[in-house]
Amino acid sequence: MKKCIIIIVLLSLTCINGKERKKDKMEMMMAWRLTEHLKLTNEQAEKFFPLFREYREKIKSLSQKEKSLNKELREKIDRGDTISNSELEKLLLSISELEQNKLNSKKSFISNIEGKLNNLQRAKMIGFEHRFRKEVRDEIKDHKKGWKKQKKHSKKNNHFWK
Repeated sequence: MKKCIIIIVLLSLTCINGKERKKDKMEMMMAWRLTEHLKLTNEQAEKFFPLFREYREKIKSLSQKEKSLNKELREKIDRGDTISNSELEKLLLSISELEQNKLNSKKSFISNIEGKLNNLQRAKMIGFEHRFRKEVRDEIKDHKKGWKKQKKHSKKNNHFWK
């Protein structure tokens, strides 16, 4: 199953361009790491991933709405518009509701995977996304540091006139 997933990931990546390719690559990487982290069997993966994709789509939709509200607020601030108390309260309420909906979605998802995953796997799932994002950020930082060192080293030793 893992080999099959990796092959599908690689084939998918060759067909997609631009930003969508990066997002899809990240989703595929998340699925691969999630499979390893939870030690999913083939049967578990078949039951789990459709529910996981549905959950991710719901979270993505809520995040886009929240981002839109934040952008609207930022634009008003940048333009120097006055913001009334009622307008600010309404915006705060909307953002709070979206955040609460995200939490409710996560709680519902964890409940829905009962019977598909064991309790240890469900417990690992609770903190997985945060851990995954942190690891990716750390890997990017390490990669950038290595690139900067390599670039700095090449500048010292390779003068343009030599």
